[in-house]
Amino acid sequence: MAYVEAQLERAIALGMLPRGQFGSEEKLAREFDCCRGTVREALRRLAARGLVVQRSGRKTRAVALDESLTLENLGLALHHRHSEEGRRLLEGFFSLKRQVLVELLADCCANASEAQVSQLEATCYALWDAAHWHPGERCAQLEFELLRLAAHAAARPGHLLLIQSLQRALRGNAARMLSFMGGESLREWAMCAMHALSERDARALTHQLPALLKACDEGVLDAFAPVPREHASPEASGAEESLPAAPASATSQDAASEARPCVEERGLDSLAPAVEDTTEVAPPMEPDGGECARRGDGHDLGPPGRLLDRWRRFIHGGWPPARASAHRLPRTRPRGGAPRGVDCSRKPGPSPDG
Repeated sequence: MAYVEAQLERAIALGMLPRGQFGSEEKLAREFDCCRGTVREALRRLAARGLVVQRSGRKTRAVALDESLTLENLGLALHHRHSEEGRRLLEGFFSLKRQVLVELLADCCANASEAQVSQLEATCYALWDAAHWHPGERCAQLEFELLRLAAHAAARPGHLLLIQSLQRALRGNAARMLSFMGGESLREWAMCAMHALSERDARALTHQLPALLKACDEGVLDAFAPVPREHASPEASGAEESLPAAPASATSQDAASEARPCVEERGLDSLAPAVEDTTEVAPPMEPDGGECARRGDGHDLGPPGRLLDRWRRFIHGGWPPARASAHRLPRTRPRGGAPRGVDCSRKPGPSPDG
């Protein structure tokens, strides 16, 4: 019967019912290979939990999820635990459980007897040990046992009903969620609670224990229902790819502005080594009157302003071949140089033989 109830609950949560209605009891009995009495009892339990509505002479109808969702019916939302809504509900569940535990333990430090406090300490120690050797369902059982003992010691009967609802909230997904319970984070808060109870330190329970409990719950929550990944839009990705180009262009502009005064002061020879991919032959420059830039050998290269403009045209567009050949700078030394001991200034005369 528990299996039939769980399957019917799953069908409600996943929206698998046509028009939100179940089939007849005979049809459901054939599907689950059971008797009609089992199906009838499963539907009655679902009706008691507020998940279905039964009316005589009509088919059983499922209640909408937003209307039937309660603390005990949290398993309906956990079927979609990877959604944002499912994770939000789980965060609320863990937050409520933390508040109840901290409040009850702090009240026990002030009002519980020595025997009750000793029993709570023993349960904390058992939980600390189970987190290492028996993680999973055993840790969940001991945690809710600690909650019930604290409610009895603090004389809070209303909290007992809430604890029972919290424990039933894991129904249907306990096997999947409780398998992530345990580990070092659970051992830390169990040890902190045990020491605070032994010393009756309510301040430690209210200031230190909540942070340890939250770290433990977030570990279980991240393992069971990871945060949905948001895919970046193409515009955002394109903007991110274009970001690194801005500093590079700004750097090149700054470098050009810093190099300009040096060019105007020192002429063409000082600029040529600083520019990449330049040729060995300098572009011709025509003097245009006014103050001219000069090379080291006194050759006029034109005004400083036109010198920069022509150099940029030579770099980006090249120089016309005809003008380049007509105005090629003279070489100061023959290609390859002269042999040692030979005077290149004297013209060779006739040979002795001729």
